Parts: sequence; structure tokens; C-alpha cells
Amino acid sequence: MNRDLKAFKWFIKTQILKDPFNPAYATFKVTSRCNLHCTFCSPDYYSGKLGEGSTEIIKRIIDNLRYSSIVVLSFEGGEPTLRNDILELLEYAHDGSFYVMLTTNGYRLNDEDFLVKLADRIDFLHYSIDEYHWNVKALENLCKFRQYGLKVNVQTVVTRYNLHKLEEKVKKVRECNYKIVILPAIDYPESKVKLSPDPVELYEVMSDLKRKYGATINNSWGFINALIGKTRIKRVVSYAISIYPNGDLPYPDDINGKIVGNLAIEKLNDILKKPV
Repeated sequence: MNRDLKAFKWFIKTQILKDPFNPAYATFKVTSRCNLHCTFCSPDYYSGKLGEGSTEIIKRIIDNLRYSSIVVLSFEGGEPTLRNDILELLEYAHDGSFYVMLTTNGYRLNDEDFLVKLADRIDFLHYSIDEYHWNVKALENLCKFRQYGLKVNVQTVVTRYNLHKLEEKVKKVRECNYKIVILPAIDYPESKVKLSPDPVELYEVMSDLKRKYGATINNSWGFINALIGKTRIKRVVSYAISIYPNGDLPYPDDINGKIVGNLAIEKLNDILKKPV
């Protein structure tokens, strides 16, 4: 089904008919291997613990999503470019059924041949850049992606140690007319290193940057104000799903959910019809 038609139907069903079981965004973790073991990341997403489906299984999962309400299909990990077949999989998904996104730490983005092929297979490049990915220098050459026709959104993790460097990153992103989303590091209970920034300090910095740079920063004012409790983030119906590398579908999410089906053997529409 054409992705624009899907988007229109999704709007009618969710915003007018108020259908809560109509997801539009799929986070597809095609691998749980990663070339980095970032302190702020859960080991589940870089240790290989979640496994990795074969090329045939991943394609079967994509097929079982095509005629669902999913409009945006985001290939994530781990680090998805570690898969030798990632370009083949992106090409398979990029047939007009979805807006295809790739989230990467960028270590293959210095390969010009890879970039040329990638540009034909995705609609958006989601590029994670920060000190903990050891790739901050990538900001110096960020605008180069324009020559390949890539639309870029930068993601950066902010900690108590790099908060003061945030504005220079926003400036670099704005120079390229891209956007940036800022994610505060979270200290998990088992974390030995405490990286989470002070909420008040983070609020002050992000408020100042939002006023200066406006839409360059993807974070909403609601998100920023919620950092210090000025507004509460209401619990709302989620229109996103997460998919594990073997096709397992956790519900309602990959943190608090239980497995309700497997997209390698079932269509998403059939899974959504099951009683919760």
C-alpha cells in the first residue's frame, strides 16, 4: 500500500475515529550487536543478546508490515550497519510502502560507495553524534550529506559532563539546515557511572537554546518544561511499536512489555486483533 495513502488513513482512524490500535511508527531493531558499548546504553542493545534474524527472516517481517498501518519503518540496533545485508534490506523495504529511516552511529558513513547506495534506499538518516560515540568531529563535515540528497536528523546524548558543549553542536546542525534531538542520559539502577545531567541546569540550557534556535531543536517546549515539572507529560496512546531482531513484538513497549506475537510468522494486523 502506498505510504501517503497509509498516512491519510492513519490520520482518519486515529485522530477522527480515535482508534488506539493503529501504530504508524516501527522501531525495527535488526541487530543487537554494536561496535560500541556506550555507558548510557542498555547492554541488551549492544551485547548481541537479542540475536539477529537472517536476511530471509527480516524480509518476511517487512512483508508482514507492508499492509499494516505502519508508515515509518526505522532500522535500528545495536548498530544496523554491522549487518552485511543492510543495504539489501533497506532496498527491500524502500518500495513505497514506508518512509524508511536508518539510525546509526555513523562509522560506515565515511565510505562514499556506501553513502551513494544508502541515499537511494532511505528517506531519512538519523545520525547519533556525541562524545560517547567518539564521533563529535563528524559535526565538522555534517553538511556533506546534502550532496548525496540525504535528509538528516542528528541525535545527541547530553550528560552532566558535556552539557556545556551543547550549543556548539546545535550551531553546526543549524548551519546545515538539519535538525537535532537532545536526549538526556538516564542513570539505570545498575549504572556504576552517573551521567544524568542536573534537571534544572538542563532545563535552563535547553530553554535558552530553544529560544535561540527554534525549530532546529526537535524537542518540544512540553518536553523541556517537563524536565522541572512545569508541565506534566501525560500518558497517551502510543502509535509506535518496537520489533526485535527475530520478529518478536513486545507490548506496550520494549521496556515494560510482554511478547504478544512474532512478525516473522504473523501479519501485524492479525497480532493487533488479538485480545490484550
